[in-house]
Amino acid sequence: MPFMRSLALVTVVSGLSLALASKTSRAQPGGAAQVCTVGSAAVGQTGTLICKDLQSGATTQSIPLGPTVAAAGGIAATLASRDDRVLVTNQAGGASLFRLSGGRLWAPVTLQTDGEGSLSGALGVHGAYVLTGTSLRFFPHGQTTAASARRLLLGDGSAAAVTLTDHFAYVSEKNGSLEAFALGHDGRPGPAVPVSGISPGVIVGITGLEDLVVAPIAHLASNPNQAEIAVAARFSQVQRVPTKEVAACWASNDDGEVCVANPGSMTVSCGRAGHDGLLSYTSAAASLPGESVFDVDMWQGLVALQGVHGGQPMLLAFRRTQGDFLSPLGELPVGTALAAGALLLPAFAH
Repeated sequence: MPFMRSLALVTVVSGLSLALASKTSRAQPGGAAQVCTVGSAAVGQTGTLICKDLQSGATTQSIPLGPTVAAAGGIAATLASRDDRVLVTNQAGGASLFRLSGGRLWAPVTLQTDGEGSLSGALGVHGAYVLTGTSLRFFPHGQTTAASARRLLLGDGSAAAVTLTDHFAYVSEKNGSLEAFALGHDGRPGPAVPVSGISPGVIVGITGLEDLVVAPIAHLASNPNQAEIAVAARFSQVQRVPTKEVAACWASNDDGEVCVANPGSMTVSCGRAGHDGLLSYTSAAASLPGESVFDVDMWQGLVALQGVHGGQPMLLAFRRTQGDFLSPLGELPVGTALAAGALLLPAFAH
């Protein structure tokens, strides 16, 4: 569905939102949560999973990891969560799968990637999906070795992110590929198939909803200074959303809302998704402090991003407000030279 075709519906929805704004309000959390990232002294040095209390800024958890393999900017979804599991990638030789209870991460196991560095991860009903530079590996529940490893279409080291919808896994490779892997009844991915209709360009972070994947194109091949948002279902694009923002790179979703981080213009864009694509899209839902911004996560009305301000890694927090806009909650120093990834978790239970 072309974005222009949905403008009439967007106008109706926006009008209704404005008319009802004075009568209804959406319950908002008080900001009780943790936000986590992977910090390190340098690429190749030991990483640390660092979690901060969103209200006090205090470090709630600091967990040693393996050596990191990438800096922020080239990958997405370093951290992923689902139910009582948290998956941490961006590590040499594997990924770490934690249990989550009362906000506390415990009982880590290592998912083996046959010597390749893990770049991105996703958690599904049947197990964990770990992306390396050459393949997408599937680890069923309880297994630390992959039950399958599907080759990527490019496999040239530019792999950036993996995300899931109800029936597909999608992978972005920065050198111009968005690919779909149909999931079997046991969660095992089929072979990679290129998603058709996507404008050539650089794709980094992507996010999967029930039946759709939202894939920001950071730099169009036809004009590296332009970006757009591609929305796909199954094996083809269903919607193209123009954006005036620069370098649309990372995406996340929660409760039908999608947000995209734009480091070139230091903004966040947000929109409401329907069954056929985005019903609304606000190019600048919030302006960001600092010099750059990377991965983004959303959870229960909160939005967190990992960015850089004053040359130091920061975790930026926002609350979703009426419509597609965000209000700032603050920024938290990570306390390391480098950081990658952002993940919101329930508040830490002492």
